[in-house]
Amino acid sequence: MKILNTVEQEAFDTPPVFNSDQRKRFFDFPFKLRHLAANLRTPINRLCFLISCGYFKASKRFFPARTFHSRDIRYVAQHEAIPLDDVDINSYSRQSQHRHQQQILNFYGFRAFDQKTRDFIVQEAELMTRSQLKPRLIFWRCVDLLIREKVQTPSYFKLSELILMAINKHKKQLN
Repeated sequence: MKILNTVEQEAFDTPPVFNSDQRKRFFDFPFKLRHLAANLRTPINRLCFLISCGYFKASKRFFPARTFHSRDIRYVAQHEAIPLDDVDINSYSRQSQHRHQQQILNFYGFRAFDQKTRDFIVQEAELMTRSQLKPRLIFWRCVDLLIREKVQTPSYFKLSELILMAINKHKKQLN
């Protein structure tokens, strides 16, 4: 069972597409974030850290660097004086990305999606399933719950898997 259609899934799992006003707003970094970025060793780390900050600020999610939009890369590089000649997005290491994500979560007062959160979402999805809400509505309510609880939003696949588990569990209880 699909909760969102293919286009919606892709939109959920890719960075937001900003217009120029949104780009200015989401990539306007406070001094503390700029300071954190300035202390990173390489231009690629500085650039990817800041882009991840902007995307997280907008969506409460993290995205692989290979999915970053070129307009956003150019915008942040230009405004932060990071020469694009020194940057290869594919060289952004997983270790750096993970470390940077933790710093971003801490800065925004969020926490990572973990087992405790997973159990919470399954429980909430089960309650919503008993109320006969449609899977699509359950999905978006779970996203809202995560944001309200200040928890990083996981990928479509991970979240939909938990919701489908709750739906299947409910169906088994009815039989």
